[in-house]
Amino acid sequence: MASGLPRKGGRDSESRRRLNPVIEQAWLAFDRAKDAFPDRVVGIAPILFFGDFDSYMASAVRVLTVAKNPSDQEFPQDDPLHRFPRFTGNGNDRKPRRYTDAMSDYFREAPYASWFGDFEHVLEGAGASYGDGAQSTALHTDICSPVATHPTWTGLDRSERRELQEYGVPLWHRLLTILNPHVVLLSFRREHLSSIEFTSLTGWRTIRRFKRTRDGKSRSVPYRLCANWYEVAGDPSLFLFGQGAQKPFGPLSHKRNNLKRKAGEIALARYRKGAGTARPSRSGP
Repeated sequence: MASGLPRKGGRDSESRRRLNPVIEQAWLAFDRAKDAFPDRVVGIAPILFFGDFDSYMASAVRVLTVAKNPSDQEFPQDDPLHRFPRFTGNGNDRKPRRYTDAMSDYFREAPYASWFGDFEHVLEGAGASYGDGAQSTALHTDICSPVATHPTWTGLDRSERRELQEYGVPLWHRLLTILNPHVVLLSFRREHLSSIEFTSLTGWRTIRRFKRTRDGKSRSVPYRLCANWYEVAGDPSLFLFGQGAQKPFGPLSHKRNNLKRKAGEIALARYRKGAGTARPSRSGP
């Protein structure tokens, strides 16, 4: 995912300064979770986003991917700092510049590639990548919480999930007003779409049905890609949703006809076609 090319953008950009209070809120969410259920929280830091923040902000088409919350695999038990070597485990990690640099370097260090690789196939179709060298640099975010847990999300009880979402969902919305994405790729259980509170401009619509499995057999129920335009930071943003399995867009193959890449191509084409027409409506959707 990484090519070693230099970063775009500047470390002291206005967008970084706007990000600083959101980073502080992420740490508050992390501290609150540790106090509420310390045996569930994994790692030494919240993960507000993964990927090169400056390069993302400088991209002509800003593409985000979205899941529920960070995996416990982000902080391996034998080496919790393996994926974040900039972290030291002390108070300096909370400084916004150090924190943003650590998150920005994630895909240059030791990313959880076996999971993010599935999103990467979709990003390729959209002309983006988590790494350097593509037309656009993508970021990853989590809608429910920036806190990694063990067990993972589905293994938490309802009260624990509700506690994490109480801080995590508003934080995600505030983050997106800074990131101001053009295309947002979401892959999780459909129920989490109800957490999106931006103004809907079109409503969710099925834009593509995949009728065959990864083996080329007919599906009993077609896999659907759904799209909705939302108003984010005053601009229209295309959200594309595909049901997740164990991995993002899991039911779509990337080995036969690379249907994941096709999903990304559909998202980019939809954005380019509709960006000038899906304008924010002050009276609501």
